[in-house]
Amino acid sequence: MAQLSARFNWFFQALLAFMPYLLLGLFAGAFVLTMGVLLARILLLDWLRPVEESLLLMLKARATPILDRAMTAVTWLAQGEITIPVLMVVGGILVYRDRAIAALILAIGLSGSWLLNGIFKSFFRRERPDLWASSKRPLDYSYPSGHAMSAISFYGLLAADFTACLSVPAMITATLALAVTLGVGVSRVYLGVHWPTDVLSGWVAGGIWLGVCLLGLVQIGGL
Repeated sequence: MAQLSARFNWFFQALLAFMPYLLLGLFAGAFVLTMGVLLARILLLDWLRPVEESLLLMLKARATPILDRAMTAVTWLAQGEITIPVLMVVGGILVYRDRAIAALILAIGLSGSWLLNGIFKSFFRRERPDLWASSKRPLDYSYPSGHAMSAISFYGLLAADFTACLSVPAMITATLALAVTLGVGVSRVYLGVHWPTDVLSGWVAGGIWLGVCLLGLVQIGGL
């Protein structure tokens, strides 16, 4: 019982120590995304929407069944059906190697990106592209892209953990994380479920969240 109480206390203290970084990620991401929206609406509104529509229609015109299957597979890399099992496996390995803080912040990084994305989408309420009929179009809001945000933050943290805690060369982990991040973002535009600026904003917000998580890892002692 005493051991369970000690573990619960450690978990609570670690969460409490990370709370300032969570708030920093929330406010920094919200500020940058809001500035992006204001800039687009004030300075770029007249030509930005036609450019985005043209890009989506151009990709649609070049679609093939093989590309459709490939992009659908890539986009799944940022969905919970993939990221949660990866989190459980990698988190278990980190805990086994006495890197419990790294495992905890990896979990916070994934769940936090979902939380922040939900908050941002509810605030900005941008409608998704509707340029052609599709049964796969999500029903929630579009800005920013949750897949792009999760990809850069989760796989970026994963790369840092593999390098710092499991001694995998940074060149390998960073290259793989970058490839997944770019692939997921491109797939969202190709599939017509996001505007290009949704993906760009998702990368920006996710990059900010990744930086905050890495800062927290260093300060709390997980790296």
